[in-house]
Amino acid sequence: MSFAIAIAGLHTVLSGFDWWFPIMGIAFATLAAAAIARGTTSRPWAPALAGFLAAGGMLTAMFAARSAYLVVIPSFASLATFGDLARAGVQSISEQSVPASVTAGILFLLCLGVASTAVVADLVAVSWRRPALAAITLAVILGIPATTGVLHSDVFVLLLAIVAWLVLLRAGEPFPQTARSFGLGAVAVIVAVLAPLALPAIDDSDADSNAMGGYLAGVNPVLRLGDDLRTTVPRTILTYSTSSNEPTYLRLVSLQNFAAESWRPDKPVIDRENRPENVGPPPGLAAAVRVTDETTEVDVGNLASPWLPVPYPVMSVDGLAGDWFWNAADLTFTSPERLARGEEFTARSLVVEPTPAQLSAAGRVIPDDFNQYLVLPTGIPPIIGTEARAVTASATTDYGKAVALQSFFRDGLFEYSETAPGENGYDGTGMEVVAQFLQARSGYCIHFASAMAVMARTLGIPSRVAVGFLPGQKQPAAVDGVTRYRVTTRDVHSWPELYFEGIGWVRFEPTPGRGFVPSYADERTPGVPITQTPGPTPAPTASATNAPNPSDAPGTAGGSETNGSGQPAIAVWLWFALCGIAILALLVSPAIVRVFQRRIRMAKLVRGSPIAETGWREILHSADDLGVAISATATPREVAGTISASARLDDRGNAALEAVLERVEGESFARNFGGRSGSDVAESVAWLLRSLRRSARPRARIIAALVPPSMWRRVRGISRSE
Repeated sequence: MSFAIAIAGLHTVLSGFDWWFPIMGIAFATLAAAAIARGTTSRPWAPALAGFLAAGGMLTAMFAARSAYLVVIPSFASLATFGDLARAGVQSISEQSVPASVTAGILFLLCLGVASTAVVADLVAVSWRRPALAAITLAVILGIPATTGVLHSDVFVLLLAIVAWLVLLRAGEPFPQTARSFGLGAVAVIVAVLAPLALPAIDDSDADSNAMGGYLAGVNPVLRLGDDLRTTVPRTILTYSTSSNEPTYLRLVSLQNFAAESWRPDKPVIDRENRPENVGPPPGLAAAVRVTDETTEVDVGNLASPWLPVPYPVMSVDGLAGDWFWNAADLTFTSPERLARGEEFTARSLVVEPTPAQLSAAGRVIPDDFNQYLVLPTGIPPIIGTEARAVTASATTDYGKAVALQSFFRDGLFEYSETAPGENGYDGTGMEVVAQFLQARSGYCIHFASAMAVMARTLGIPSRVAVGFLPGQKQPAAVDGVTRYRVTTRDVHSWPELYFEGIGWVRFEPTPGRGFVPSYADERTPGVPITQTPGPTPAPTASATNAPNPSDAPGTAGGSETNGSGQPAIAVWLWFALCGIAILALLVSPAIVRVFQRRIRMAKLVRGSPIAETGWREILHSADDLGVAISATATPREVAGTISASARLDDRGNAALEAVLERVEGESFARNFGGRSGSDVAESVAWLLRSLRRSARPRARIIAALVPPSMWRRVRGISRSE
């Protein structure tokens, strides 16, 4: 109970709650294994070893079953997987803000930590009989939220954990010590409440002082795009204003390597000559294209990103606190030493306004270094190229084809959905994901942007996918005539950019219901090609309908929600099943342990083991299970009197009890006390046990069979029999 409550306290720093079930499953398995070992052997090291082995087996089954022997025995490959998961978990923790998404790496670290803590707690509280020290293990878990700030400590959970610890403390004492228990509890409450105040808090504030946390855009900005869009409570990322008072898209980075299984930005090349005060000209933009100057004031809140959110194409950035450098290929800003969190800067950019005529007349000259924007992997699913050619069959220019692709996605054939991708298993990027999206015709921005960009490449049009933010929400009150816009996690977005010689990179918006379509791509604008949306495409071939590879789904810092060896994280339903099995096993384990415990003791008794360590202990345990009240100060003879009265023993029963008592008292003074043979003593003990059960009420017998109390507390009278 203490562990269940303490682990629940992590809800303030972790997103969702489905992580609780696998963690509790491994904690239950560890503690149950220790309890079974304790009931079947007297060796002091056995429970800790059993708990350790159970924890290792559960970790292997959960995270490295494919490389293990018989699912639960780790191999060298399994150990390597554990190492990969640990590194991915540490990296993910360092990059995320709270509440953090529980990736496979983080879940592995949590399970490993809780399993280790459970072994130590069992060793301290039960084997060493020091339940008070169990508070240290609980404090380790309860202290995790406190390290991220005092606001992340759930006082209610803290108090529940302390109450559970007091129950454990009191149950472990042979005599009630209520005053001491509650005195220690009061000290624990004071320490637990005041400790977070002395710990350094992690700054998770945003532009609106929202304590809910911020947005991660770390190694791969696609990493949590779907999760953040599905967030029920939006969190502020940044606010901005423009000199024109018009909203604008803000870019973080672009994705152009479509040949990889999971798309991610190219590693930035830091050129320290590219200072933010003077950014080079945008690629491909000719002087004939109309542009207007725009100035954007950006106030970044809690954005854990190595890229800076700026409009495109940006010409200069002033006011940055850290060292930031721009990349000539896509005019993105990166820093080798800091994140965008807390930056306040002024960006001067251009609003590029090409006319439909200029786009139609754009040449198809592709610069030599632009071949990377046309590369596609071998074996691309046929549905992608087939669909692209069908959609653009009537278009005569690349511009017309681009507008036709955009209209194809926006004209009612596709549905915007933030939940369907996760349910259907293609919450990510990659060619198989694009193919499945074209079949399902339901997804969110990354699917629309990826599909249009890939389809454009099949038509010979250079393309890439930009990741950043929608313009956000206009704030109701203007300050000094300046309108500000608020960007939240609901505004995380991606869109395709297509290259046209003489104009440069041009933004399109294929995602229905999100953002706005530029005037040069709006079919209502005079001169923009009018396209006819084709009918439904015939069912794609098998190669296009296969479910995507699990590595295409974003999750870990490595770009996929895997366990490090290509194995996907276990589905939520499987976590529930495993936890249900673990809980059921924990519930029935006391009854099973008592059965084995009784049989082992009786077998030892037949072989001649001292009755005080075997038969008498079993009699006392059985009496306790059946509700026979035995005084804590009773001598063995007084205990025998209580048992005789409770079991209503006849002459034969009293004779058997006297024979057992004589042996117990004799062994108290002489280890090698003589007497009847082991089989005779075993027969007497068995008779007494049957008499106790026959005399007990049905309710007491049911409790003794299913939830024997002797498994949960120290039985009185045992210490006086040894």
